[in-house]
Amino acid sequence: MTLNGFDRIAFIYDFLARLVFGKSIINSQKFFLNKIENHHNVLILGGGSGWLLAELLTIRPGCVVWYIEASEKMIGLSRKRVNSDASVHFIHGTEANIPPSIKYDAVISNFYLDLFTDEQLKEVIDKIISSLNAGSQWIVTDFVESNKRWQKLLLKLMYHFFRITCHIGSQKLPQWNKTILASGVNKTKSEVFYDGFIETALYQR
Repeated sequence: MTLNGFDRIAFIYDFLARLVFGKSIINSQKFFLNKIENHHNVLILGGGSGWLLAELLTIRPGCVVWYIEASEKMIGLSRKRVNSDASVHFIHGTEANIPPSIKYDAVISNFYLDLFTDEQLKEVIDKIISSLNAGSQWIVTDFVESNKRWQKLLLKLMYHFFRITCHIGSQKLPQWNKTILASGVNKTKSEVFYDGFIETALYQR
């Protein structure tokens, strides 16, 4: 993944997402937050502008969070949202920068896996799973393949937009659900939003 690729749209990213997907983009990401316990060490990958981080710390103020984000400007926005809370460790990077000395009780990766090709995805997923404790939960929210023409067109337009503005390498949605399950973790619950175009899933190691 290209570092700082999302810097150009950091200031408007949340607005664009809400403009297209309305409350679905927010409700899907919040859906399983209550599954995280107050004492958990939490890893957030690709947290964006930090609104979800602020939400998590509101309902689970006892969590310690490692917040990994590839955009420096997104990290800046996130720091402001939580007033540089001492319980949050901000890391500029990707899954390659997950601290190897820490095992996490919960991981959140929302609209993160769609940035990779199918060829890259297995390595990314293995890296994330290796950072989990036994029994840890992984919350994944992302787009899913659809037979609906308007959703196929919207997905194609989104990839075209992000290739131009953020220089992402992928050109189509990878099979993230299938690849996660093939890694040996269990899918315990899931919910769909926006007419089935967005899925949030809860996995357990």
